[in-house]
Amino acid sequence: MATPNPFLQFAPNRAKRVHIRLNESLWLESQSLAVTAARPTAGHRPLEVAKKERRSPIKSGEAWGKLYDQRWFHIEIPAPPKGKAKVPRFLEWSHQGESTLYVDGVPYYGFDDPHRAVVLPPGVREVWIEGYCCNTFSHPSVSPNGSIFNGASLKYRDETVWDCLQEMNVMFDVMMALRSRQEPKPAPFVPMVGLRPKVDDASPIYRKVLHIIERACDAYELDGPAAMSRILVEGRAELKSERPLLTGILHGHAHIDLVWLWPERMGEAKAVHTFSTMNRLMERYPEFRFSYSQPASYRAVERRAPQLAAQVKQHIARGAWEATGALDVESDTLLACGEALARSFMLGQAEFARLRGARGPAQLVWLPDVFGYSACLPQLMRLVGVEQFFTTKLTWNTINRFPYSSFVWRGNDGSEVVSHVTQNVGYNNGVGWSEVESNARGHSQSHLHREFLHPTGFGDGGGGTTEEQLERARRLSGLCDLPELRWDLPENFFERLAKLRAQLPVHQGECYLEHHRGIYTTHGDFKAIFRGTERALQVREAVAAATGEVPDLVAPWRRLVFAQFHDFVPGSAIAEVYAEGRAELSRITSEQLEAARNRLSTSGLAVAKAKKSAAAKSSAAAEEQLFNPLALPWRGWVGERWYELPPLASVPAEVGATAGDEAQATASIAKNGAASLRSDRVQARVTRDGRLAELVIDGRPITFSETAATAVLYPDNPGHHDAWDIDRHSLELGKPVTTPVTITVEHGLSEPPTKASAKSAAKSRDTSTAVASASAPAHAAAICVRRKLGKASELVLRYEVRAGEPVLRLTADVDWHETRTLLRLHFPTEYRGRFARFGGPFGSVLRGQQPGEPITEAQWEVPGSRWATVSLDSEREGLALITEAKYGFSARDGELTVSLLRGAETTCAIGEYGGAAPPHLSRYQPESPFTDQGRHTIALALTSYSADLPQEQHPAVLADTLFTPPVAYRGAPASAGLLGVHDAPTLVPAWAMPVAKDAWVLRLHEVGGARGTARIDLAEGFVACPATLHGDAQGKPLKDGALDYAPYKILSMRIERTKK
Repeated sequence: MATPNPFLQFAPNRAKRVHIRLNESLWLESQSLAVTAARPTAGHRPLEVAKKERRSPIKSGEAWGKLYDQRWFHIEIPAPPKGKAKVPRFLEWSHQGESTLYVDGVPYYGFDDPHRAVVLPPGVREVWIEGYCCNTFSHPSVSPNGSIFNGASLKYRDETVWDCLQEMNVMFDVMMALRSRQEPKPAPFVPMVGLRPKVDDASPIYRKVLHIIERACDAYELDGPAAMSRILVEGRAELKSERPLLTGILHGHAHIDLVWLWPERMGEAKAVHTFSTMNRLMERYPEFRFSYSQPASYRAVERRAPQLAAQVKQHIARGAWEATGALDVESDTLLACGEALARSFMLGQAEFARLRGARGPAQLVWLPDVFGYSACLPQLMRLVGVEQFFTTKLTWNTINRFPYSSFVWRGNDGSEVVSHVTQNVGYNNGVGWSEVESNARGHSQSHLHREFLHPTGFGDGGGGTTEEQLERARRLSGLCDLPELRWDLPENFFERLAKLRAQLPVHQGECYLEHHRGIYTTHGDFKAIFRGTERALQVREAVAAATGEVPDLVAPWRRLVFAQFHDFVPGSAIAEVYAEGRAELSRITSEQLEAARNRLSTSGLAVAKAKKSAAAKSSAAAEEQLFNPLALPWRGWVGERWYELPPLASVPAEVGATAGDEAQATASIAKNGAASLRSDRVQARVTRDGRLAELVIDGRPITFSETAATAVLYPDNPGHHDAWDIDRHSLELGKPVTTPVTITVEHGLSEPPTKASAKSAAKSRDTSTAVASASAPAHAAAICVRRKLGKASELVLRYEVRAGEPVLRLTADVDWHETRTLLRLHFPTEYRGRFARFGGPFGSVLRGQQPGEPITEAQWEVPGSRWATVSLDSEREGLALITEAKYGFSARDGELTVSLLRGAETTCAIGEYGGAAPPHLSRYQPESPFTDQGRHTIALALTSYSADLPQEQHPAVLADTLFTPPVAYRGAPASAGLLGVHDAPTLVPAWAMPVAKDAWVLRLHEVGGARGTARIDLAEGFVACPATLHGDAQGKPLKDGALDYAPYKILSMRIERTKK
């Protein structure tokens, strides 16, 4: 016999070969099965329908379907051979697309690349499989010809080999991880030829692992897999740490994008697919713990597979499955208005309370994949009873590493939540040595808190956690100084973390993501429709508050909230998602506005009928009214009249004051080609090349550093993620548009602030835009600058003043046909204070604008909730830029810019991710593979900014009043009882939410970082008291209307009629 082998460096090659042989011997007695299939369909139909359809045999290698098509397959299962009735039989399904196995009519298991075989229950004689022409991007996608079916078979698994393979998987993983740390650094793979690095100077633990593997391979060759398993188990015991320093808390996870590279119907199918697999694994692994957020998915499963949903609820009840997340969907937190974001919490918590039963609403906000986190988020969380927050996305920062893993996140108002961010890993994690060790190494607060969270499983159709991951978790814990691993639920993890709250570091303000800066602008047409739906629901609820109605608006709110999903409104989904979304939200907008007008009219009739006098009845029913749907006073022009409407109330259309000579607006062009505008409050001068040279608001000149309103085109070719990103290098390559211009002047309103005049709307309820005639009074004047833009586009920039308004309106009518191009408007000023202020969903946020600091430099494009300002440090002199539905801004060294349009590649349309969804397989073919092609009307406004200006001139207020017209109707007057909110210039009344007959909630938010006492002025017979976010009374009625407010606070006041 030879002497003992001195060459441990050969162990990796030997282990690799033995690993291959184990895999080859895992499956026994494979039996191919005949499969029949129904026809593929674009619509997803239930099994009950598919059973009635004709089927035909399908052969291995056959490709079928267009993208997202559904196809039902049927298999007859033969009886097991004699003597094997109790031996587990596995069904292996080989199909490119994601598929779900149904047994006895109930989803049983999800087939995908990480999940290819499942044990069939004893006695089953037939199964159905729901297949889809779709595959998650993380794995090979469907072929150019559709989803390829490669057969189905019954197999028996050699359980001895299976156990040995799991032991070998772990030891091989440890060996390769330790090998990568040796010096000189070896190749990342095991080479077939060449010198093998000696291990004389290797770490002792690495040599130990190699020795264990050598002994295990010896045992395999001499006595087979059982003997090998024994050696590996003994070796694990030698390598296991007695007292690991850290603990990795594992929990099953499957991040499902409700829409992204697929439309909504496919996102629903992914939920059924994943839930069925996790349900099955829970039966086989009692220690397994799984969590999932998004009530939208739970409702989809309840609708499509109610029996599966019932099984999931049983797991939730026994504490194995955690439904948590607080929001109805994993929502974007930057683009929705504050109320829409609040409704995602309110709707979500109601659903979590239903799903969780006695445990009550969720205690955790779960947002692993959102593109930035608003500073108002901690406050909203606390308002719905949540004190825990989790994400992984901040690890995507590209310049400044987020400094903490466990910390206290303090919102801009002071609200605090205990938070955890995984570092060095994402949310599609395996249970491998390198992933666990990397997560542990990134746990910056490990000296304070020994635990870190480790989400485990494949998302987006990958089916969640796998059997192999569960087996690894049983074996890998504590090996070679690796952390202890154990399964638990995320909320339990956070409860333990909260006990260390006082020791944790604090991060205050927003959590800005240094990535995906293009999502504030991409698919701007959809963002405008989204904003229109927000406004329509605001109008609908305002009318309800004023007329004593509590309509059931859960359905439209759910659909708007669904559109807040983080790959929907940001613009990163496929074209089909936006085609469906535009149609749905446009319909909801029309329905809600029509319902508001009808309610005002019918409510007026009811009031009139209650009157004793028939004459009074007739008069009330016939009177033309204008209703202000804002909780703010509204001042502006409707047709030829100037109106000043109280909050949430109507006035007769005839009471408006006709504009006199003192309320004129003029526009003129000088001989040198320059043009000027003038009203009673605004003066503006435009150069002969169409740029803004001078602007004076109420006698306060804006100090521009050079001509402003300059259109600049940038090449927009990010290194990755076309729809998501605007890269820094693009901003160095921008070129101002200098094409020849045609300048004209106009007088009269070209687009009145109402969608129709009071009279025409009252008669016909026509929602089309009325155009002023040439003879309209000159209470509005405009300068129109027309020019070519880029290679194939045109821009008409309209500067407009209206008598009585403290703003210069800008309307960009763009016929956009540029690709891979960004269009911005620039406003350079001398306002170089340290910070610029940007609107948030609630409140606002200060961000650095002076160059130099890394955090400021990384914020070359930032989100703003429809307004932004630059000013001197005093915030007593500056410029405000207000938009109707634009969210991408930049402020640097006094220059304020707004991004208008991108021509980015639509996701999957050409290159990136195209393999996941081949464009030619789609049933929906957009006119262009680039976003935002076509005509756009973009409304903006400029005004002077000072923190001490009255409330009606604050940009947060103007963002509503400039773009929310009154509602014209015929009927009796309506009022919610609010006369005004006074003595608080930065406290913005934002929304009226009906909660009961003759009771509604006034939502307010502070936007300037100020403190004070406001006075809420109510009509006689009304009373106000503090309330919860949902509107439940909380405290005593206000004394003399006095309401204390603090910086950035969200306040809710319940206003109701006093009982007679």
